[in-house]
Amino acid sequence: MRSMRRAVTILLSVGMMFSAGMLANRLRAQQQPTLTAPANPTPFYVVTFVDITPDNKETGAALLKQYVIDTRKAPGVQRVEALSQISRVNHFVIYETWLNEDAFHKHEGSQAMRDFRAKMLPVLGAPFDQRTHFKIE
Repeated sequence: MRSMRRAVTILLSVGMMFSAGMLANRLRAQQQPTLTAPANPTPFYVVTFVDITPDNKETGAALLKQYVIDTRKAPGVQRVEALSQISRVNHFVIYETWLNEDAFHKHEGSQAMRDFRAKMLPVLGAPFDQRTHFKIE
């Protein structure tokens, strides 16, 4: 008789835990809205993290400054900035705003961009970390 009560108690406990887990998953799903990127986001934001070896920080900074100057003339660009981290001056961020994704990809495929990347290659401490974003409205 005791073993029967123990088995029923265990089964009820397992059932309650399973039900509580399912309820928690449903509540979590309701609280987290799903966010999907638009088909062709406008404007199109690109953030690129650039790490340059410490002994090449001046050369890298000069190349990034020239990249900003050249990119500001590119068709479809709305804004481009290069920022340096205060505590580690060889770590940079390039922040770009483009009219749309197509304008950005045309720029990425340009000869000027290939030349820039070729010049940057010897001074890089890590590969470019490029991330694309869209505005949440």
